[in-house]
Amino acid sequence: MFGRIRSVVRLAVAAAALAGSLMAFYSSPFAGALSLIFDDKPEAITRYRLQRLSTEALVNEIRTAVEADEFSDAEDLVRIGRELGHQIPPDVVASTVEPVTGAIWRNSTGFAQGFIYGEVNSIPSILGAVAADYFVFGDVRDTYTQGSKLLVGDDYDRFTLGASLFGIATLAPGTGAFDAGASVLKNANKARKLSSKLTAHLARSASGAIDVDILKRGLASMPAPKVSISTLPLLTKAVADLEIDDVRKLDFSKLHAAAKEAWPVDTSAIRRQFDGVLKPAAIDELRVAASSIGAIQNNAGFRSVFKVIERADSPAELDRFKSLAKGMGDRTAGVIRLFGKGAIWLGDLVLEIAAAIAFAIAWCLGAAWTTMTFFLNLRRVLRSQGV
Repeated sequence: MFGRIRSVVRLAVAAAALAGSLMAFYSSPFAGALSLIFDDKPEAITRYRLQRLSTEALVNEIRTAVEADEFSDAEDLVRIGRELGHQIPPDVVASTVEPVTGAIWRNSTGFAQGFIYGEVNSIPSILGAVAADYFVFGDVRDTYTQGSKLLVGDDYDRFTLGASLFGIATLAPGTGAFDAGASVLKNANKARKLSSKLTAHLARSASGAIDVDILKRGLASMPAPKVSISTLPLLTKAVADLEIDDVRKLDFSKLHAAAKEAWPVDTSAIRRQFDGVLKPAAIDELRVAASSIGAIQNNAGFRSVFKVIERADSPAELDRFKSLAKGMGDRTAGVIRLFGKGAIWLGDLVLEIAAAIAFAIAWCLGAAWTTMTFFLNLRRVLRSQGV
Protein backbone atom coordinates (compact mmCIF):
# COMPACT_ATOMS: atom_id res chain seq x y z
CA MET A 1 0.00 0.00 0.00
CA PHE A 2 2.75 2.39 0.99
CA GLY A 3 4.68 1.59 -2.22
CA ARG A 4 1.61 2.37 -4.31
CA ILE A 5 1.12 5.77 -2.63
CA ARG A 6 4.78 6.60 -3.13
CA SER A 7 4.53 5.76 -6.87
CA VAL A 8 1.43 7.93 -7.25
CA VAL A 9 3.19 10.85 -5.52
CA ARG A 10 6.20 10.46 -7.78
CA LEU A 11 3.91 10.40 -10.78
CA ALA A 12 2.18 13.61 -9.65
CA VAL A 13 5.51 15.34 -8.98
CA ALA A 14 6.88 14.35 -12.38
CA ALA A 15 3.73 15.60 -14.15
CA ALA A 16 3.86 18.88 -12.23
CA ALA A 17 7.57 19.29 -13.04
CA LEU A 18 6.93 18.67 -16.74
CA ALA A 19 4.03 21.16 -16.85
CA GLY A 20 6.00 23.70 -14.83
CA SER A 21 9.06 23.51 -17.05
CA LEU A 22 6.87 23.89 -20.13
CA MET A 23 5.17 26.99 -18.70
CA ALA A 24 8.51 28.42 -17.58
CA PHE A 25 9.94 28.10 -21.07
CA TYR A 26 7.04 29.73 -22.89
CA SER A 27 6.68 32.53 -20.34
CA SER A 28 10.38 33.39 -20.49
CA PRO A 29 11.73 36.10 -22.84
CA PHE A 30 13.80 33.40 -24.51
CA ALA A 31 10.76 31.83 -26.15
CA GLY A 32 10.12 34.98 -28.19
CA ALA A 33 13.78 35.35 -29.14
CA LEU A 34 13.89 31.72 -30.24
CA SER A 35 11.16 32.35 -32.81
CA LEU A 36 13.43 34.88 -34.55
CA ILE A 37 15.70 32.01 -35.59
CA PHE A 38 12.94 30.84 -37.93
CA ASP A 39 11.48 34.25 -38.82
CA ASP A 40 13.94 37.13 -39.06
CA LYS A 41 11.76 39.29 -41.27
CA PRO A 42 11.73 42.98 -40.31
CA GLU A 43 8.15 42.89 -39.04
CA ALA A 44 8.90 39.97 -36.68
CA ILE A 45 12.04 41.68 -35.37
CA THR A 46 10.17 44.94 -34.77
CA ARG A 47 7.23 43.32 -33.01
CA TYR A 48 9.62 41.50 -30.68
CA ARG A 49 11.39 44.78 -29.85
CA LEU A 50 8.06 46.52 -29.25
CA GLN A 51 7.06 43.83 -26.75
CA ARG A 52 10.18 44.63 -24.73
CA LEU A 53 9.87 48.43 -24.96
CA SER A 54 9.61 50.12 -21.56
CA THR A 55 7.27 53.03 -20.84
CA GLU A 56 10.21 55.10 -19.65
CA ALA A 57 12.12 54.66 -22.92
CA LEU A 58 9.00 55.47 -24.93
CA VAL A 59 8.21 58.65 -22.96
CA ASN A 60 11.82 59.82 -23.23
CA GLU A 61 11.72 59.42 -27.01
CA ILE A 62 8.42 61.33 -27.22
CA ARG A 63 9.94 64.22 -25.26
CA THR A 64 13.02 64.20 -27.50
CA ALA A 65 10.81 64.42 -30.60
CA VAL A 66 8.84 67.35 -29.16
CA GLU A 67 12.03 69.21 -28.24
CA ALA A 68 13.20 68.82 -31.84
CA ASP A 69 9.82 70.16 -33.14
CA GLU A 70 9.13 66.75 -34.70
CA PHE A 71 5.51 66.71 -33.60
CA SER A 72 4.30 64.13 -36.11
CA ASP A 73 6.89 61.68 -34.80
CA ALA A 74 5.79 62.38 -31.24
CA GLU A 75 2.13 61.76 -32.13
CA ASP A 76 3.09 58.47 -33.81
CA LEU A 77 4.92 57.33 -30.68
CA VAL A 78 1.94 58.17 -28.47
CA ARG A 79 -0.33 56.12 -30.72
CA ILE A 80 2.07 53.16 -30.73
CA GLY A 81 2.42 53.38 -26.95
CA ARG A 82 -1.33 53.34 -26.40
CA GLU A 83 -1.72 50.34 -28.71
CA LEU A 84 0.86 48.53 -26.59
CA GLY A 85 -0.94 49.44 -23.36
CA HIS A 86 1.58 51.99 -22.00
CA GLN A 87 0.28 54.67 -19.63
CA ILE A 88 1.68 57.93 -21.03
CA PRO A 89 1.44 61.02 -18.77
CA PRO A 90 -1.27 63.46 -19.97
CA ASP A 91 1.17 66.40 -20.10
CA VAL A 92 3.45 64.44 -22.43
CA VAL A 93 0.51 63.64 -24.72
CA ALA A 94 -0.60 67.30 -24.74
CA SER A 95 2.90 68.48 -25.69
CA THR A 96 2.81 66.52 -28.98
CA VAL A 97 0.21 68.82 -30.59
CA GLU A 98 1.98 71.20 -32.99
CA PRO A 99 0.85 74.86 -33.00
CA VAL A 100 -1.37 75.16 -36.10
CA THR A 101 0.02 78.51 -37.29
CA GLY A 102 3.59 77.24 -37.30
CA ALA A 103 2.66 74.06 -39.14
CA ILE A 104 0.77 75.86 -41.92
CA TRP A 105 3.49 78.48 -42.44
CA ARG A 106 6.31 75.97 -42.53
CA ASN A 107 4.56 73.57 -44.88
CA SER A 108 3.24 76.15 -47.36
CA THR A 109 6.44 78.18 -47.74
CA GLY A 110 8.65 75.10 -47.85
CA PHE A 111 6.56 73.45 -50.55
CA ALA A 112 6.51 76.59 -52.72
CA GLN A 113 10.26 77.02 -52.31
CA GLY A 114 10.94 73.51 -53.53
CA PHE A 115 8.44 73.67 -56.38
CA ILE A 116 9.40 77.06 -57.85
CA TYR A 117 13.12 77.29 -57.16
CA GLY A 118 14.21 73.70 -56.56
CA GLU A 119 15.73 74.70 -53.23
CA VAL A 120 15.41 71.78 -50.84
CA ASN A 121 16.27 71.82 -47.14
CA SER A 122 13.21 70.26 -45.51
CA ILE A 123 10.58 67.61 -46.14
CA PRO A 124 7.95 70.13 -47.40
CA SER A 125 10.49 71.65 -49.82
CA ILE A 126 11.46 68.18 -51.07
CA LEU A 127 7.78 67.43 -51.70
CA GLY A 128 7.56 70.70 -53.62
CA ALA A 129 10.51 69.66 -55.76
CA VAL A 130 8.85 66.26 -56.35
CA ALA A 131 5.76 68.13 -57.57
CA ALA A 132 7.98 70.04 -60.03
CA ASP A 133 9.29 66.70 -61.31
CA TYR A 134 5.67 65.64 -61.80
CA PHE A 135 5.44 68.29 -64.54
CA VAL A 136 8.97 67.50 -65.86
CA PHE A 137 10.08 71.04 -65.02
CA GLY A 138 12.12 69.91 -62.01
CA ASP A 139 13.88 67.12 -63.92
CA VAL A 140 14.64 69.42 -66.86
CA ARG A 141 15.95 72.12 -64.53
CA ASP A 142 18.27 69.66 -62.77
CA THR A 143 19.36 68.05 -66.06
CA TYR A 144 20.28 71.45 -67.48
CA THR A 145 22.13 72.52 -64.31
CA GLN A 146 24.14 69.34 -63.74
CA GLY A 147 24.53 68.40 -67.42
CA SER A 148 26.02 71.81 -68.26
CA LYS A 149 28.60 71.30 -65.51
CA LEU A 150 29.50 67.87 -66.88
CA LEU A 151 30.02 69.21 -70.42
CA VAL A 152 32.44 71.95 -69.35
CA GLY A 153 34.37 69.67 -67.01
CA ASP A 154 33.11 71.11 -63.71
CA ASP A 155 32.16 69.00 -60.72
CA TYR A 156 28.58 67.82 -60.99
CA ASP A 157 26.18 65.66 -59.01
CA ARG A 158 26.19 62.31 -60.83
CA PHE A 159 23.16 60.96 -59.07
CA THR A 160 21.04 64.11 -59.51
CA LEU A 161 21.82 64.12 -63.24
CA GLY A 162 21.12 60.40 -63.68
CA ALA A 163 17.88 60.51 -61.69
CA SER A 164 16.69 63.60 -63.59
CA LEU A 165 17.27 61.93 -66.94
CA PHE A 166 15.52 58.84 -65.58
CA GLY A 167 12.55 61.03 -64.65
CA ILE A 168 12.42 62.64 -68.11
CA ALA A 169 12.53 59.23 -69.77
CA THR A 170 9.74 57.67 -67.69
CA LEU A 171 7.33 60.54 -67.07
CA ALA A 172 3.87 60.83 -68.56
CA PRO A 173 3.60 64.62 -68.16
CA GLY A 174 0.96 65.94 -65.81
CA THR A 175 -0.72 62.62 -65.18
CA GLY A 176 1.22 61.57 -62.09
CA ALA A 177 2.31 58.33 -63.78
CA PHE A 178 5.94 58.97 -62.98
CA ASP A 179 8.55 57.25 -60.88
CA ALA A 180 8.01 59.01 -57.57
CA GLY A 181 10.71 56.91 -55.94
CA ALA A 182 13.43 58.24 -58.24
CA SER A 183 12.22 61.80 -57.74
CA VAL A 184 12.21 61.48 -53.95
CA LEU A 185 15.70 59.95 -53.96
CA LYS A 186 17.03 62.69 -56.22
CA ASN A 187 15.66 65.57 -54.18
CA ALA A 188 16.56 63.99 -50.86
CA ASN A 189 20.10 63.67 -52.20
CA LYS A 190 20.10 67.39 -53.06
CA ALA A 191 19.01 68.12 -49.49
CA ARG A 192 21.78 65.84 -48.14
CA LYS A 193 19.22 63.57 -46.50
CA LEU A 194 20.43 60.33 -48.06
CA SER A 195 22.91 58.21 -46.14
CA SER A 196 26.42 58.63 -47.52
CA LYS A 197 26.74 54.95 -48.42
CA LEU A 198 23.45 54.87 -50.31
CA THR A 199 24.43 58.05 -52.16
CA ALA A 200 27.72 56.43 -53.20
CA HIS A 201 25.91 53.28 -54.40
CA LEU A 202 23.46 55.21 -56.54
CA ALA A 203 26.02 57.72 -57.84
CA ARG A 204 28.17 54.88 -59.16
CA SER A 205 25.19 53.42 -60.99
CA ALA A 206 24.13 56.80 -62.40
CA SER A 207 27.59 57.81 -63.61
CA GLY A 208 27.85 54.72 -65.80
CA ALA A 209 24.34 55.08 -67.19
CA ILE A 210 24.68 58.29 -69.23
CA ASP A 211 25.48 58.46 -72.94
CA VAL A 212 27.34 61.78 -73.01
CA ASP A 213 26.96 62.31 -76.78
CA ILE A 214 23.16 62.11 -76.60
CA LEU A 215 23.23 64.33 -73.52
CA LYS A 216 25.20 66.96 -75.45
CA ARG A 217 22.67 66.95 -78.30
CA GLY A 218 19.75 67.21 -75.90
CA LEU A 219 21.24 70.12 -73.96
CA ALA A 220 22.19 71.95 -77.17
CA SER A 221 18.55 71.99 -78.32
CA MET A 222 17.06 72.76 -74.91
CA PRO A 223 16.87 76.34 -73.61
CA ALA A 224 17.57 77.01 -69.95
CA PRO A 225 14.32 76.26 -68.09
CA LYS A 226 12.79 79.36 -66.53
CA VAL A 227 9.52 80.02 -64.80
CA SER A 228 7.73 83.14 -66.04
CA ILE A 229 7.89 85.71 -63.23
CA SER A 230 4.49 87.13 -64.12
CA THR A 231 2.85 83.79 -63.42
CA LEU A 232 4.33 83.32 -59.95
CA PRO A 233 1.29 84.72 -58.07
CA LEU A 234 -0.99 82.23 -59.86
CA LEU A 235 1.42 79.38 -59.23
CA THR A 236 1.85 80.33 -55.58
CA LYS A 237 -1.92 80.47 -55.10
CA ALA A 238 -2.33 77.05 -56.73
CA VAL A 239 0.30 75.62 -54.40
CA ALA A 240 -1.49 77.15 -51.41
CA ASP A 241 -4.75 75.52 -52.53
CA LEU A 242 -3.27 72.03 -52.37
CA GLU A 243 -4.62 69.81 -49.62
CA ILE A 244 -2.24 67.72 -47.53
CA ASP A 245 -4.00 64.58 -48.82
CA ASP A 246 -3.21 65.66 -52.40
CA VAL A 247 0.47 65.81 -51.51
CA ARG A 248 0.41 62.46 -49.72
CA LYS A 249 -1.16 60.82 -52.76
CA LEU A 250 1.20 62.67 -55.15
CA ASP A 251 -1.86 64.12 -56.85
CA PHE A 252 -0.72 67.50 -58.17
CA SER A 253 -3.44 67.86 -60.79
CA LYS A 254 -4.64 71.10 -59.16
CA LEU A 255 -1.36 72.70 -60.22
CA HIS A 256 -1.68 71.66 -63.86
CA ALA A 257 -3.08 74.89 -65.32
CA ALA A 258 -0.75 77.15 -63.33
CA ALA A 259 2.30 75.00 -64.09
CA LYS A 260 1.54 74.95 -67.82
CA GLU A 261 1.22 78.76 -67.91
CA ALA A 262 4.38 79.24 -65.86
CA TRP A 263 6.42 76.89 -68.05
CA PRO A 264 4.80 76.58 -71.51
CA VAL A 265 7.07 73.90 -72.98
CA ASP A 266 6.32 70.75 -74.96
CA THR A 267 7.46 68.12 -72.47
CA SER A 268 6.99 65.30 -74.97
CA ALA A 269 9.50 67.00 -77.28
CA ILE A 270 11.96 67.22 -74.40
CA ARG A 271 11.63 63.50 -73.80
CA ARG A 272 12.42 62.86 -77.45
CA GLN A 273 15.53 65.05 -77.22
CA PHE A 274 16.96 62.79 -74.55
CA ASP A 275 15.72 59.49 -75.93
CA GLY A 276 18.41 56.85 -75.42
CA VAL A 277 20.56 58.99 -73.09
CA LEU A 278 20.36 56.34 -70.37
CA LYS A 279 21.85 52.88 -70.82
CA PRO A 280 19.14 50.52 -69.52
CA ALA A 281 21.49 47.90 -68.07
CA ALA A 282 23.33 50.54 -66.03
CA ILE A 283 20.29 51.88 -64.18
CA ASP A 284 18.98 48.63 -62.70
CA GLU A 285 20.15 49.59 -59.20
CA LEU A 286 18.40 52.96 -59.46
CA ARG A 287 15.24 51.27 -60.70
CA VAL A 288 15.25 48.81 -57.79
CA ALA A 289 15.91 51.55 -55.24
CA ALA A 290 13.19 53.75 -56.72
CA SER A 291 10.74 50.83 -56.62
CA SER A 292 11.45 50.27 -52.92
CA ILE A 293 10.93 53.96 -52.14
CA GLY A 294 7.65 53.99 -54.06
CA ALA A 295 6.41 50.93 -52.14
CA ILE A 296 7.40 52.45 -48.78
CA GLN A 297 5.56 55.66 -49.66
CA ASN A 298 2.43 53.75 -50.67
CA ASN A 299 2.38 51.57 -47.55
CA ALA A 300 3.70 53.92 -44.88
CA GLY A 301 3.74 57.52 -46.14
CA PHE A 302 6.43 60.08 -46.86
CA ARG A 303 7.70 60.51 -43.33
CA SER A 304 8.60 56.84 -43.29
CA VAL A 305 10.42 57.30 -46.59
CA PHE A 306 12.63 60.00 -45.11
CA LYS A 307 13.33 57.94 -42.01
CA VAL A 308 14.46 55.14 -44.31
CA ILE A 309 16.69 57.07 -46.69
CA GLU A 310 18.60 58.64 -43.82
CA ARG A 311 19.49 55.15 -42.54
CA ALA A 312 19.61 52.71 -45.44
CA ASP A 313 23.12 52.10 -46.76
CA SER A 314 22.24 50.06 -49.85
CA PRO A 315 19.38 49.02 -52.13
CA ALA A 316 19.31 45.73 -50.17
CA GLU A 317 18.54 47.62 -46.95
CA LEU A 318 15.92 49.66 -48.79
CA ASP A 319 14.29 46.34 -49.65
CA ARG A 320 14.32 45.30 -45.97
CA PHE A 321 12.68 48.60 -45.02
CA LYS A 322 10.11 48.03 -47.79
CA SER A 323 9.21 44.73 -46.13
CA LEU A 324 8.90 46.53 -42.78
CA ALA A 325 6.59 49.17 -44.27
CA LYS A 326 4.36 46.48 -45.77
CA GLY A 327 3.96 44.85 -42.37
CA MET A 328 3.83 47.91 -40.09
CA GLY A 329 1.97 50.40 -42.30
CA ASP A 330 1.60 53.87 -40.81
CA ARG A 331 3.50 52.79 -37.68
CA THR A 332 6.70 52.52 -39.72
CA ALA A 333 8.01 56.04 -39.08
CA GLY A 334 7.49 55.60 -35.34
CA VAL A 335 9.24 52.24 -35.06
CA ILE A 336 12.19 53.44 -37.15
CA ARG A 337 12.42 56.43 -34.82
CA LEU A 338 12.56 54.05 -31.88
CA PHE A 339 14.84 51.33 -33.21
CA GLY A 340 16.65 52.67 -36.28
CA LYS A 341 18.21 49.81 -38.23
CA GLY A 342 17.31 47.56 -35.32
CA ALA A 343 13.84 47.48 -36.88
CA ILE A 344 15.17 45.44 -39.83
CA TRP A 345 18.26 43.64 -38.47
CA LEU A 346 18.73 41.41 -35.44
CA GLY A 347 21.80 43.31 -34.25
CA ASP A 348 22.04 43.11 -30.45
CA LEU A 349 19.32 40.46 -30.41
CA VAL A 350 21.84 37.87 -31.63
CA LEU A 351 23.07 37.43 -28.05
CA GLU A 352 19.52 36.88 -26.83
CA ILE A 353 18.94 34.33 -29.58
CA ALA A 354 22.12 32.48 -28.56
CA ALA A 355 20.90 32.46 -24.96
CA ALA A 356 17.49 31.26 -26.16
CA ILE A 357 19.09 28.36 -28.03
CA ALA A 358 21.07 27.36 -24.92
CA PHE A 359 17.92 27.69 -22.78
CA ALA A 360 15.93 25.59 -25.27
CA ILE A 361 18.57 22.84 -25.29
CA ALA A 362 18.66 22.77 -21.49
CA TRP A 363 14.86 22.72 -21.37
CA CYS A 364 14.70 19.84 -23.86
CA LEU A 365 17.16 17.80 -21.82
CA GLY A 366 15.25 18.56 -18.63
CA ALA A 367 11.94 17.81 -20.29
CA ALA A 368 13.29 14.51 -21.61
CA TRP A 369 14.47 13.50 -18.13
CA THR A 370 11.19 14.57 -16.55
CA THR A 371 9.17 12.72 -19.21
CA MET A 372 11.19 9.56 -18.71
CA THR A 373 10.67 9.81 -14.95
CA PHE A 374 6.95 10.38 -15.48
CA PHE A 375 6.55 7.21 -17.57
CA LEU A 376 8.65 5.13 -15.20
CA ASN A 377 6.44 6.20 -12.31
CA LEU A 378 3.33 5.61 -14.39
CA ARG A 379 4.56 2.12 -15.15
CA ARG A 380 5.10 1.41 -11.42
CA VAL A 381 1.58 2.62 -10.60
CA LEU A 382 0.04 0.47 -13.32
CA ARG A 383 2.03 -2.55 -12.16
CA SER A 384 1.04 -2.02 -8.56
CA GLN A 385 -2.59 -2.03 -9.66
CA GLY A 386 -2.05 -5.20 -11.60
CA VAL A 387 -2.69 -3.61 -15.00
